[in-house]
Parts: sequence; C-alpha cells; structure tokens
Amino acid sequence: MLSESAENYLTAILRLEDAGDEAASTSALAERLQVARPSVTGMLKRLAADGLVSHERYRGVRLTDTGRAAARQVIRRHRLVETFLVTVLGMPADEVHAEAHRLEHALSDAVVDRLDAWLGRPATDPHGQPIPGPQSGPDVTE
Repeated sequence: MLSESAENYLTAILRLEDAGDEAASTSALAERLQVARPSVTGMLKRLAADGLVSHERYRGVRLTDTGRAAARQVIRRHRLVETFLVTVLGMPADEVHAEAHRLEHALSDAVVDRLDAWLGRPATDPHGQPIPGPQSGPDVTE
C-alpha cells in the first residue's frame, strides 16, 4: 500500500504529464505539491525504486505503466468520494474537493468498488470529470 504522500506525488505527476508532452520537472512538482525540491528528489528516488516512475536527472520524471495505474486509482477514489458527498450527503459541489482529498487515501479498493456499484457506476464526478474504471480509465486530466 502506498503512503498518502506517494499517492499525492503520483497524481501530481499524472496531471503534469497530461498537461503536456514533457516529463514532469522537479521544480514543477515542488511547486504543485508545495514542498521543497530536495523533498521531491527524495520521493522520486523511492518511487523509482518501487517501479512507479522513471526518473532521469535533469530530464524529469514519467510514470511507468504501474505508476500510471496507481495514480488513476487514486483519482478514481477521489472522484467517487466527491460524487458520494454531493449525491448522497447533499454537499455543494464546490465544497467537496478538500473532503474527498482527505478520504481518498483512507478507502480500500474493496470499499471503493462497493461505493462505485452503490452509486450506479457513474461515468463522471459532480464537476463533469471522467471517473476512471477499476482497472484503467479514461483520460483524467483536471
């Protein structure tokens, strides 16, 4: 199981990759995650050792297929939680992001699969973004 921090890095890298064709830079990750560059470098080394990213010094980082799948699953959990918060609990769509971010790291895949089924397997979240499927999914750009 990945740490919350590792999941945040993977989703940040995915979003940066989806925003352009270039590898995500250490500087861009540091800015997006609001952490120091040395922290980014340390985490990238751990993610590379786990086979989740391919990191070339001074050239940036790209997700491996395994890393991309893991990032999509975090985004899937996030978007399903947002959908639950809006459709079931009646929270305003503009207030669910922070709550979903906290909860996305706490739910198991089994709970997420049941939540997805209970919600009727929604294709999009309350903001109109596609919800990736359980194995892989559609483009998840913000």
